[in-house]
Amino acid sequence: MEVAIEAVPKLRRREKTRQRLLASALGIFARNGYERATVDEIVRDAGFSKGAFYVHFKSKDDLFWTMLEERILHRQDAFRQSVTPGASFRQNVRGLLTAIFDLESEDPSWPAIVMEFAAHAGRNAEVRDRFATIYERWREVIVAMLRRGQAAGQVRDDIDLAFAASAAIALIEGTITQSRLAPNEIVLDEMIDPLCALLSQALEEPA
Repeated sequence: MEVAIEAVPKLRRREKTRQRLLASALGIFARNGYERATVDEIVRDAGFSKGAFYVHFKSKDDLFWTMLEERILHRQDAFRQSVTPGASFRQNVRGLLTAIFDLESEDPSWPAIVMEFAAHAGRNAEVRDRFATIYERWREVIVAMLRRGQAAGQVRDDIDLAFAASAAIALIEGTITQSRLAPNEIVLDEMIDPLCALLSQALEEPA
């Protein structure tokens, strides 16, 4: 029992160290890019030794993937929670868009990380494959929402769900990209209503 009690603070310290390393890496990757970032720079920013780094991560690449996958899983969980069983399809589209855009606004470092990730994927086949897996999870969230809408008679039954999900993601991510490049012209909160109307008109079962 004493050993177990003593282990709890140690585990908490380890997790705190891990989170500080991830937070430092996020800022450095966003500021300098993946290729230019170094383990030395990350540990110096976090205030730890390289030994502490390698307790938690095998390499810079391992940390990069850990950081991305944790943040993406958090987002996908938020997206799933934004879909309410029993709500209308249009309400769920609005909830999903709101969740996506809220997370984008709350995490100012995320856009730069996404751009860096896409550039890294363009140079590395293994990264592209893992990137494809992440997008497949994202499509699954949309497909599940569309399938529930079909079961409730709210979504057209003559559409290819996988294609519709991919098209919706492209539309949403295109809007987000434009908001990063022209933030004064494309304000995400102001895009929710027109995007909701566009997606609903394309996918809803006619009354």
